[in-house]
Amino acid sequence: ALPISLLGVRAAGWGSCVSEPSGTRFPSAAPPRGAGMDSARLGRPSFNFRAVRRSNGNIPASSGHEGKDVPADLLCLEDFNDAELLRGLWARYEKREIFTWVGSVLVSVNPYSDVGAFKEEMAARYASNKPPQAPHLYATVRQALTAPGSRHALLITGESGAGKTEATRAVLSFLAMRHTATDYIRDRLLRSTPVLEAFGNAVTRQNSNSSRFGKFIEVHLSADGEVVGATLQPYMLEASRVSGNLPTGERTYHVFYLLRAALGTLAGQEAPPSKSTQFWARLAVDKEWTELVKSGAELMGASKRLSNGPQQAACLENFEVLVEGLLATGMRNIEVAHCCRIVAAVALLSDAELGDKALPAAAALLRLEEQQLRSFLTRIEMSVGNNERCFRERSNAEASTLKASLAQELYAALFAWLTRLVARGIAPRKAEGGRMLGLLDLYGFEVFPTNGFEQFLINYCNERLQQFFNRQVFQCEAEEYAAEGLDCDGKWNGLTAACQLPALALLEGHNSVGIFGVINDRSKCNFEETMSGSGTGGTALAETLAGACGGHAAFCRAAGRDTSRLFGVKHFAGEVYYEAAHFVRKNASAHRPDIVTFLREHGGSFVREVLAGEAEEPKEAEEKAAPGRRGRKLFGRTIITTFQQELNDLCTTLEARQCRHVRCLRPNDEQKPLVFDDASMLRQCRYSGLLEATRIRKQGYAHRRPLATFAARYAILLSAPEDRKAARCVQGSAPAESCQALRKVATNSGISDNDVRIGKTKVFLREGALTWFEAMRSHVAIVLVTAALRGHQSRQSFLQKRCATVQLQAFARG
Repeated sequence: ALPISLLGVRAAGWGSCVSEPSGTRFPSAAPPRGAGMDSARLGRPSFNFRAVRRSNGNIPASSGHEGKDVPADLLCLEDFNDAELLRGLWARYEKREIFTWVGSVLVSVNPYSDVGAFKEEMAARYASNKPPQAPHLYATVRQALTAPGSRHALLITGESGAGKTEATRAVLSFLAMRHTATDYIRDRLLRSTPVLEAFGNAVTRQNSNSSRFGKFIEVHLSADGEVVGATLQPYMLEASRVSGNLPTGERTYHVFYLLRAALGTLAGQEAPPSKSTQFWARLAVDKEWTELVKSGAELMGASKRLSNGPQQAACLENFEVLVEGLLATGMRNIEVAHCCRIVAAVALLSDAELGDKALPAAAALLRLEEQQLRSFLTRIEMSVGNNERCFRERSNAEASTLKASLAQELYAALFAWLTRLVARGIAPRKAEGGRMLGLLDLYGFEVFPTNGFEQFLINYCNERLQQFFNRQVFQCEAEEYAAEGLDCDGKWNGLTAACQLPALALLEGHNSVGIFGVINDRSKCNFEETMSGSGTGGTALAETLAGACGGHAAFCRAAGRDTSRLFGVKHFAGEVYYEAAHFVRKNASAHRPDIVTFLREHGGSFVREVLAGEAEEPKEAEEKAAPGRRGRKLFGRTIITTFQQELNDLCTTLEARQCRHVRCLRPNDEQKPLVFDDASMLRQCRYSGLLEATRIRKQGYAHRRPLATFAARYAILLSAPEDRKAARCVQGSAPAESCQALRKVATNSGISDNDVRIGKTKVFLREGALTWFEAMRSHVAIVLVTAALRGHQSRQSFLQKRCATVQLQAFARG
């Protein structure tokens, strides 16, 4: 079996590549800040101090149960609401228990220190024949591996820095420890990590190594329990990050900075690392690399868009790791060089400030004729009549958009080609009759001070996954109702309605015009929302959206803000306002058939190979397109269209599997060890959909009590002494009968029959019914206590008077 520590280490130290401070070199093995849950990986020691909780007045008060023990499953709380959810997570986190059940959902709170969560001893305990019952990531894996069915999946979600990547690595480590894996599969899995991270991860405002794509890894196990391979499917790469201006503090993908540093070293601008002279000497004499340096080194070095990169030494070190990873995936040396040629060409085409002087170098890198590339970017062919054609010059805005589209299309195709190559290297050799366990690692809900097109798509993705999660919560609720024998007429309908998310109807346009439709129409018709020289970018789109979708309940108008540039959406996690500027241009900046056709006809052999896997446009679109209208954007795919299609495919994949959810939370925004910030946690509980579970549960019966507990607590409401005595007895059928008697008392007082339901083992109550029971219990208790006190006082007064009377009588008789 593969040691758990081997798969747990980082295969590439992106922490050194993406570190923000200048003048400091971090070791290559250091992971990015906040990447995981173990101090050995975080580079932080395990401090022996108590956890600290930060709270403020905006957090709702709990129900006064702070002194009670918190169960491992927070749905077992008598009162399940936002405040109790937060209190339960804190109570367990204070004891350094970072895993908690919320029904079937595993919540993982990152401690940012070593609490022994992923030690080999812990993995061995959960891999044994008698594993612990406490909540743990390994317990979730065990459940999936022992449950009926052959296809299961873990959906690992959360904000950047919450520990998603670390959780994925821990699952793979646990599988390798519990199920033997060949050295070949292990090596391919490990060495694919730096490749995917280099091409798919970037620095964002929340994380220095944020995955900007989703991936679904499905591990295949044979009938004997051996890991025989895995399949890899990427989803929804953030292609718009390749071109255009990025927000302050963010960067494009890591590979651009690595290649820029490598070309600078090979061009003699920087000295190569002394410990890797053979590696750099081999590249320096290679013909392909010599051509690459000649064409791209100078311009990439002059690119201002790449000038905010990390330190040279760190990039060179990680570039070596990347090349080793590419070779390990099955690429030849010449293919690695060709791959880097495309990366360099994309870097030059995506930098608007380089202008036309980048075209000769980009054409050479792609092995294109420069004149063909210029003609494609500056001229468009149009048909006049049946057989005549004419050409017109593209506007500067059209040419700029097309060049950005070309860069994005190239990079997206290269990334897809690389992931297919990695997938072939780890694919099972033959069909097996065992189990499959999928792992979905996807970006979480994002809200920044300024939100653009990227956040718009990411939040839509989370909205769809939240609906999938809601349906599973509803299913769990429905199963419990059925197990308890409740008559659920009308209740399931209420829960079904709670699963619907209004924001999806607004975005997708269910039975009406949606936001996606408006943006797509403007993108396909080549409508630019930016008016030349007016500085009103996004004005036309924002106003059009307000007019077309303003009446929808999930649409928000930016009251008190710049309504001409902003539009808002009421997501499941709250209202988010988006800057409409550049939406139309970014949406139209990729997935154009004219680009694919041009590159296939004129590009080099490797470019054609990379594009060979690109799907052809639908036939209906080709039939609609008139002859000679090659290059019209009207029938091309937009980013939104492609994003929706990939998301539909992902949801179809998940629906075919039995899914379990892992919600990763970071306890504070500063990523300090063992600090629990209420405001940050409540926000993440909302963004991760945990509060949606409480909302859906409230649509049914939010409060559940065991029969004996319910009967004993409210026995005081029964009028007959023998009934009260029977209610407090836990033997026989007395609890069920007493609960029915208590229900009758409630209904006689005006409480609806549907608000109090008696199941086989529990009593189900709505909020109003529980409030009535508690109020009546307090009222009757007050009456009884008052009566007892008055009786006691009266008896004491009578005894005193009688004693005084006897004494007076004795005194009078002498």
